Amino acid sequence: MTASQRRLRRHLTILDRDIDVLVRAHPRSIECRPGCSECCQQTFAVSKIEGQLLVEGLRAAPPAIRQGIVERARAYRRDTRAACPVLASDGRCSLYEHRPRICRKYGVPLWHPDRPHELRTCRLNFTDGVPATLDAEAWVESQAEWARDWIRLREELALEAQTNQSIAAWIIRGVDRLSSG
Repeated sequence: MTASQRRLRRHLTILDRDIDVLVRAHPRSIECRPGCSECCQQTFAVSKIEGQLLVEGLRAAPPAIRQGIVERARAYRRDTRAACPVLASDGRCSLYEHRPRICRKYGVPLWHPDRPHELRTCRLNFTDGVPATLDAEAWVESQAEWARDWIRLREELALEAQTNQSIAAWIIRGVDRLSSG
């Protein structure tokens, strides 16, 4: 594992830790579970380092799973509401441990700087509203720390800002690289 991959893993561990705390604190409000894939039915653009993480997972996947992912990636069309090519027929992520940050954040209440006074979540979660037991200010601060750490990561690794591509594009690029090398 390269230094860049270790740094990305450190970043993802921060997200996973914070999200796990939230999920454990609000088990009746969060419907996210293996097989729930409502959030996986859209086009995602992810960074080069996250694309490399997906390719690492693809490389480690059993041949039958790898083949299914590649077939779905080749059939994938941008700007459609098609399922992510990494999504298996049972609604589970085939590369779960290698999923990008956007996939880790879906479902939980998210803050966005363009809407500073609201938290948005998957329509299946918090259907009775955000509970009073959720410390919204602390939760927003956690997300602000994710953003700050992502900025630091990009600066530390001198990542280009405009390298985002769809998950399908990274998978195809990775397969082509694996085939030629």
